[in-house]
Amino acid sequence: MVVLLDRVTDLRARVAEVVDLAQVAALLSWDQETMMPPKGAYFRATQAATLQGIIHERLTDRKIGDLLDGLDEPGVNHGLSEIDRAMVRVVRRDYERATKLPASLVKDLASVTTQALENWRQAREESRWDLFAADLKRIVELKRQEAACVGFRENPYDALLDEYEPGATTSQLQALFGDLRRDTIHLLDRIDRSGRQLDRAVFAQTFNSTKQLAFTELILARLGFDFSAGRQDKSTHPFTTSFGSTDVRVTTRVDEHDLAPALYASIHEAGHSLYEQGIPLELVRVALGDGASLGIHESQSRLWENFIGRGLPFWQFALPRLRESFPDALASASPGSMVAASNRVERTLIRVEADEVTYNLHIIIRFEIERRLIAGDIEVGDLPSVWNELTREYLGITPPDDRNGVLQDTHWAAGLFGYFPTYSLGNLYGAQLWAALRRQYPDLDARIAAGEFSIVLDWLRDRIHRWGRMKQPAELIQEATGEAPSPTYLVAYLNEKYGALYGF
Repeated sequence: MVVLLDRVTDLRARVAEVVDLAQVAALLSWDQETMMPPKGAYFRATQAATLQGIIHERLTDRKIGDLLDGLDEPGVNHGLSEIDRAMVRVVRRDYERATKLPASLVKDLASVTTQALENWRQAREESRWDLFAADLKRIVELKRQEAACVGFRENPYDALLDEYEPGATTSQLQALFGDLRRDTIHLLDRIDRSGRQLDRAVFAQTFNSTKQLAFTELILARLGFDFSAGRQDKSTHPFTTSFGSTDVRVTTRVDEHDLAPALYASIHEAGHSLYEQGIPLELVRVALGDGASLGIHESQSRLWENFIGRGLPFWQFALPRLRESFPDALASASPGSMVAASNRVERTLIRVEADEVTYNLHIIIRFEIERRLIAGDIEVGDLPSVWNELTREYLGITPPDDRNGVLQDTHWAAGLFGYFPTYSLGNLYGAQLWAALRRQYPDLDARIAAGEFSIVLDWLRDRIHRWGRMKQPAELIQEATGEAPSPTYLVAYLNEKYGALYGF
């Protein structure tokens, strides 16, 4: 038993060092997105490459493999605590993936993506694909190498997808997304035939950016975000990053001529940040201090943003407080008019501003491009035309330029191939969690209208947040809702909600 405890202590110390270094790397990334001057990219690229090389070296240390061999053998791990057993399982997964990747590949990806992010910003600003294409070509080459090193059974994209959603495969998602695309297009057709359109004019006015930001911080605090353990800043693309559950950073972006982008970006990121702040401290430095998967993480942000933030009870609470900041613009607004404005269904180009119905089509477009790109069926030079073609096919509209098309997202510049599908998985998980929450609390609408958001947060903390990476995604959903993950709830939710809004 003493030998076993010594092994656990040694493994914990080594894992804690890797976690600390990874959080420092995340801090560099956060700084690049929020504070770093544009010309800082050159040195940041070398810093990121050096740091990622060190992290990879520490994680792939043969000593960690030797310790794992002594701790995850059948019968041995029964003597470990629940946390230590989970740590061994997760570290084994991370170790085996990392040892398949050459250190040079890890450093090259860190360097290339750091510089690519700055070039992507300029390309997006000027709507010039040529300023970013060469960077993306190099990133795709490196991600194909990564897939080959990690290995896969059926599709090279599986190797990248599994990093973000353990166990998910390309073939599974093709089937799921095929059904989701069909059901979404059917719902869109019914909305089109309704002859009704929701009015969002109340959002499309002039709203002072400083007052908008102040209101988003008020909402973040009411939802449960702890500002003594986090902060909000502005960035080109909203995101959340965590350096441990007591230091969680969110960003948003503001449009003075539209109320929606800042408000819903902040609520969306609140979902991510509340998850991170809810992970127990004892899980953070043992490799368990993250979400179970990005799909589970996205379920939290989509639940708060859409199921709550676009609902009538939320606006019954929020409108009186928002009117204090914008009394003239919102003088004649009602909770109902705010609901209509925040749920207008429209075939638009920008994913982060898409409504709930069309949003999944944006994700499926990116999924189709990514899997074909990694497989070598298309090349980087094809992307603007392929993007426009799929946008026409799925959404019935064509981007007028690359800024509103293939350049709109930051993910590819950051090397995050396999990430996009988790957004739709998050919608699926979120709908199932929302249904379970409503079953438990039949008076939930009244309590949200009264500003009692803690009832939601406490439920999520108990069923999702407190587990960190200790449980697998499907296991978490099964235990939280009593059922295996199913698309049934998302499809039912969308049809019920938008059938009522559009009168069919």
